[in-house]
Amino acid sequence: MMDVFGEAFMAFHRGDPTPCKIHRDDGYVQEQDLAPYFHEYQQWPDHEKKALEYVKGRVLDIGCGPGRHSLYLQHKNFEVVAIDISPLAVEVARLRGVRDSRVMLASDLDFSPRSFDTVLLIGNNFGIAGNIEGTKKLLNLLDELTTRNARLITTCRNPLQTNKPEHLAYHDLNRRRGRPPGQVTIRIEYKGQLGDWFDLLMVDPEAMAQICADSHWGVDALFESEDMYSAVLRKQ
Repeated sequence: MMDVFGEAFMAFHRGDPTPCKIHRDDGYVQEQDLAPYFHEYQQWPDHEKKALEYVKGRVLDIGCGPGRHSLYLQHKNFEVVAIDISPLAVEVARLRGVRDSRVMLASDLDFSPRSFDTVLLIGNNFGIAGNIEGTKKLLNLLDELTTRNARLITTCRNPLQTNKPEHLAYHDLNRRRGRPPGQVTIRIEYKGQLGDWFDLLMVDPEAMAQICADSHWGVDALFESEDMYSAVLRKQ
């Protein structure tokens, strides 16, 4: 698999601010500035800051990218394990000072039961498993890997908070395909290189609560900001 996103992160880390592009399977293309992945705490959205106040104990950061959340929590003296599917993203995280960063799939977490007290799925990563069924499986796996009173802190884009015709048309296309309106099939382009297609699930807060209802997790706190929100999930 081509590590296009990782190459973009490495180039940005070395001083090249060239953005990447996100291609959706209906032909829609959006330019993606990489700077927010490297922002310091002061530049983070308020909904993320509020949610991160709930972090406790040993932390697993899933989809860590260049490691901004892991670095912040390390500075707060938390023990953090950061993982990402991208080898180059993991290397950038190491170069930036993340002490324990590993290449690992979210669907194939190689940890002992009850290893973590907090899990992060930040950066629009709630639906990193791609669809509703995959997300439920991930939540059940994270139940096994976390302690009794663990917390799961996540962010997600609310796909229903839009009035853009191109997004509303995609929602209608998804409904005709039997998919949730906020499930997207996308791939990353960087300097002419195209990565593989993958699915990402985005849901509104009500749909998140419904997905969690089939797991041992429940939404305990919610912080909203325009079309993005952070949620703190606790074991039920």
